[in-house]
Amino acid sequence: MAADQIRHVSLSSVTLPLDVPVSDAKVLTGRQKPMTEVVFLFAEITTEDDHRGTGFSYSKRAGGPAQYAHAKEVAENLLGQDPSDTGKIYETLLWAGASVGRSGVATQALAAIDIALWDLKARRAGLPLAKLLGSYRDSVRTYNTSGGFLHAPIEEVKARATQSIESGVGGIKIKVGQPDMREDLRRLAAVREH
Repeated sequence: MAADQIRHVSLSSVTLPLDVPVSDAKVLTGRQKPMTEVVFLFAEITTEDDHRGTGFSYSKRAGGPAQYAHAKEVAENLLGQDPSDTGKIYETLLWAGASVGRSGVATQALAAIDIALWDLKARRAGLPLAKLLGSYRDSVRTYNTSGGFLHAPIEEVKARATQSIESGVGGIKIKVGQPDMREDLRRLAAVREH
């Protein structure tokens, strides 16, 4: 029996504007501007047998259009490939875009495609991806990494901490890096006490 082959790759870029610009220590030190949007790159891969896999990557502050452009340039190399050959395909894509390097925007662009390939592989096997990869745990602890940005007033940080814990998230991450370290310590103590 002939192996299934990749028939189509669909790429899209979606910009999610943030209602409130997000700041962390890199903003407060003047190295970066506040984050005002997140740009997502989505990849959907379809095979001849009509199996589908979806993946995504994202960029913050810069690189979104470049990720999309890079993915678009290398995506044709997927056509006709056996979707089970995830490693071989990834290497093919790396070489197809070797002139722009193997880090940063290039690997972020390939991440959306690679995730779509793994999603496709798991769906074809009829397994959750964790089981396909050989999981040895039934669950993992999680934490909210965006509940305590430096621009947020402490009351908002405490409210987000409560939301996270009540929704079953196991922990929260609070950003530090205020110009005055005592302010960081005050904020951490307030959340712990809360």
